[in-house]
Amino acid sequence: MIAKYARWLHTQWYAGTVERLPEVGELGSTARPRVRIAGDLLGIPLLKFASQSGAQAVNAFAEEGFYWTVPPPGMEELVVIGGGVSGAAAALEARMLGLKVRLLEASGPLTTLANFQVGKPIFTYPTSMVPKSSLVIEGTTKELLLGSLRGQLAEKNIQFEIKRVSHLSYARDHVRIHIEGDDQPILAKTVVIAVGRSGNFRKLNVPGEELGKVTNRLHDPKDYKGKDVLVVGGGDSAAEAVITLSQAGANVHMAVRADTLSRAKADLANEVVSLIGDRVLYRTQVDGIGEKEVTLRKADGTSLSLPNENVFTLIGREPHREFIRKSGLRITFDWGAKRIASFIFAFAAVAFIYLWKSEGSVVANFFAEKGWFPHIVEPSDVTEWFGKWFAYKGGGNGPFRIVGEIFSHHVRSPGFYYELLYTLVIASFGLRRILRNPTPYITRQTASLVMVQAIPLFLLPYLILPLMEHWGWFESGKGLWIANELFPSPEEGAPREYWRSVGFILAWPLFIWNVFTPTPAKLWLAIGFFQTFVFIPWLVYRYGKGAYCGWICSCGAMAETLGDAHRSKMPHGPFWNRLNMIGQGILAIAMALLVLRVGSWMLGEESALGLKLEEWFVIGVLELRPFGIPLSYSTFVDFFLSGVVGMGLYFHFSGRTWCRFLCPLAALMH
Repeated sequence: MIAKYARWLHTQWYAGTVERLPEVGELGSTARPRVRIAGDLLGIPLLKFASQSGAQAVNAFAEEGFYWTVPPPGMEELVVIGGGVSGAAAALEARMLGLKVRLLEASGPLTTLANFQVGKPIFTYPTSMVPKSSLVIEGTTKELLLGSLRGQLAEKNIQFEIKRVSHLSYARDHVRIHIEGDDQPILAKTVVIAVGRSGNFRKLNVPGEELGKVTNRLHDPKDYKGKDVLVVGGGDSAAEAVITLSQAGANVHMAVRADTLSRAKADLANEVVSLIGDRVLYRTQVDGIGEKEVTLRKADGTSLSLPNENVFTLIGREPHREFIRKSGLRITFDWGAKRIASFIFAFAAVAFIYLWKSEGSVVANFFAEKGWFPHIVEPSDVTEWFGKWFAYKGGGNGPFRIVGEIFSHHVRSPGFYYELLYTLVIASFGLRRILRNPTPYITRQTASLVMVQAIPLFLLPYLILPLMEHWGWFESGKGLWIANELFPSPEEGAPREYWRSVGFILAWPLFIWNVFTPTPAKLWLAIGFFQTFVFIPWLVYRYGKGAYCGWICSCGAMAETLGDAHRSKMPHGPFWNRLNMIGQGILAIAMALLVLRVGSWMLGEESALGLKLEEWFVIGVLELRPFGIPLSYSTFVDFFLSGVVGMGLYFHFSGRTWCRFLCPLAALMH
């Protein structure tokens, strides 16, 4: 049952891995200021973007002033590594700027295009885009596009040098380009790396793959007329091969690991299905290749043997990662000693901060005993400071003195400073996000997140509600009833629990404490039921899960602002897709605790079973410590997973680790 549920919810969907590409900044910048990356290595395998990125890299160098002085004898102004579209565009742009440029290519000019099959249709997406490049992309077939590009390059006398670069090394004012088989490196002021992702072809790693009938390139489909052919892969290249082979008269089967052709463009996928129909074999992998047949394995474990004369393994290539690493450039998801050390430091720092702000923890108690910050702050000083600095006429007796008195109740609480810092981080990084990408959607979404965090989640519990109490709103009548229902005092004479107001925004089971109360908090139960089982389901059904997570939730607010620069670090793939089920497990535990809580209320203290349910509930929420390990919901989920893990993994696994894998409310929405 659990396996079927997991498949229905998560694992039936395609879960491709994220290609590990070089870490780049704006306009292809890298950790080395004299080296930029262009083309497919930026992650957008489209011809127009490749052309534009090559030109932009050169123009960025020019704007930074690298070409203001003439290089010394023997040094080039620019060396372009890679003779594809992006490399050719970079060399042409350099020539238009009057620069001295050399274009190095390992195999041949425009090799990737030249290796396309005869008559391959060329789709220059986006159709309305005009690249900011001197190299014009035009032509609807391979032959027309190649002819156009070669003509433009010949007109400007762009020469290709056939040299294979092994790696780069660096001096203070230049880059050394090391050539395989040559002891003398080429020296250059600047370098554009445009080698693309066409490194070594990926292998199936099955018996028979070394046979001559197995290839990863299709040159002329007419050569395969009347032959039994298998195409392995589910992307654009595989789909295009199926189409051209079928149109040429081949008997084509297609083996696809996924459930759909989602990796191919929609029009290509539709044409494949219309041409070969049920010969598209989904959730199928190659098990072995023989001289006259091929053996396939289905996801359910069954085998299938097909007559076969040719196999095309169009499953992509591995990018030139070793060249990138050897050249001292970083690759996403690489874990070297520095990255491991930074991860340990970040995780430890977050754990320390959470322990510091958590009342009763070892760190919090230690700071209190030592009288360290914030326990050194005097409440009276805060009151005077607010009165003096915020009053229009000095003296300290203005209306802002009341605000100072209210804040003075919080100044010795680490939790107050944590929430203040949390709010300021969201506001400041939210502003940075808007300035970096000032679209209407980003502006509105970020403004919503900042306002929700600043007003209902910070100012409401720390200032607005205490002000309302100061003004007498909670002394009698409906105001008193509402305050008693929503913000009771834990004991007579103690301050009201205004922290519960975060429950207006953070719904159960993301925030459990307004539902898991010793006795039923009827108003909070009504609010919580409406939020969790009426409003949020409607919101998700109407607008999608991101409507709450991306516009309201404080966890999402931090992920969208501080985490904006780290969103590409989220791991993907089948394993991580299965890991999404952890949130379902936490949701199940929260549901079980809710049943225990409601059951203990209904049966009451007079019932032995009611007392037992109460005991189990308290153990599960607060006191569960097998072998001394704190595994209660409050400690393990509410503190460790949502706080320490959620923030501790922030800068290395993206800001949505908690949201995607662990949050029980997100699991419920999903």
